[in-house]
Amino acid sequence: MTILDRQLKLIAKQDTYEGPSEISDGEGLVARISPTANITFQYRCRFNGKSLRIKIGKYPATTLKEARRKHKIMMELRESGRNPEIALTGEQDFVTFDDCVNYWLKHYVPTLKKGTQALYHSFAKNYFLGTFPDRNVETIPAREWMQWLDAISAEKPKTANSIFTQLRSCLNFCKSKFIIERTDVDRIKKQNVGARPENGNRVPTWSELALIWQAIERSRASTANKTLHQLTMLWGNRLSELRLARRSHFDMKAGIWTVPKELSKTNKPIRRPIPTKVRSILERVMETYDDVLFPGQDLNTPISISAANRYIRRVRASLPLEAWRTHDFRRSLSTGASELGVMPHVVEKMLGHELGGVLAVYNKHDWLEKQLEGYELYSKRLFNEVYR
Repeated sequence: MTILDRQLKLIAKQDTYEGPSEISDGEGLVARISPTANITFQYRCRFNGKSLRIKIGKYPATTLKEARRKHKIMMELRESGRNPEIALTGEQDFVTFDDCVNYWLKHYVPTLKKGTQALYHSFAKNYFLGTFPDRNVETIPAREWMQWLDAISAEKPKTANSIFTQLRSCLNFCKSKFIIERTDVDRIKKQNVGARPENGNRVPTWSELALIWQAIERSRASTANKTLHQLTMLWGNRLSELRLARRSHFDMKAGIWTVPKELSKTNKPIRRPIPTKVRSILERVMETYDDVLFPGQDLNTPISISAANRYIRRVRASLPLEAWRTHDFRRSLSTGASELGVMPHVVEKMLGHELGGVLAVYNKHDWLEKQLEGYELYSKRLFNEVYR
């Protein structure tokens, strides 16, 4: 049986009442009615082996809608092993998923690199916030978390897997700060969510790189977008290192590009030489733009990663090649430079990698001259193919 609001209104208008002393709304929520037609909402349940009858509030000061809302909170508290009276006493207000996400965005995400911050804010906006509104995050069952992730996985399995990683990061951070104690997400294994991103193994060949270069040259796009990807092809850098670069990062006189630690994946500065072909392109960029060398629509703001990716998707769609992405240029540089005789430790420096073992501890040399030789060999081999 369900309680109807109009039913309560009719009873409340009377001076006396002779009907049933209780009307049930299901799952322990009842409206208890006195002989003088006073109506009180109560929650009846068993907790820790004892029968409880918890007063929620008197009608009409407490509406049926409000009584149901509090009743739902009480059930969630009881199911999680906590006293349902907490919902009334305020001893411990429950924390929602949105509360956790907003806390994570405010206190943890700002400590990350700007590109990562943008990614996490995107996850929060597009997938997290509003998913479980007004629910106690500690009492959301694993089944509901899994249903939500499976719905995303049906269309975007790799995205679902990444979302799960960020979900755990968010909730684990809140647990470390004692915002919450536990969630049922801990019961879910990553291998059961969507599909893991594949380790990249695509290495565009010399002839493929030449086709991509020519397609970029022919394309209709801003100078910033075109040169961003051409320079990335020649330098083998991570896209964000160059996309977010400023004029001050380049010492044209010394011929050195320094990636500051805040833009470096290793949190350490990366130094690369400026080879001949790169210099000619970079000088053209510097003649066109000011401090921000690779801007989007706003000349004072770097081009967004989404805009850069959209452009590459258009270029990729115009070519009859196996699927590739900008990051694959790094594998082409590593493979091509090694093929041309560049020593492995120099190639690692060209890629901006930290050297392993004892070298990482004691050897801080950049081998800039050897890097420059490697870059000159690489660009010469590439342009032999481009202009064939």
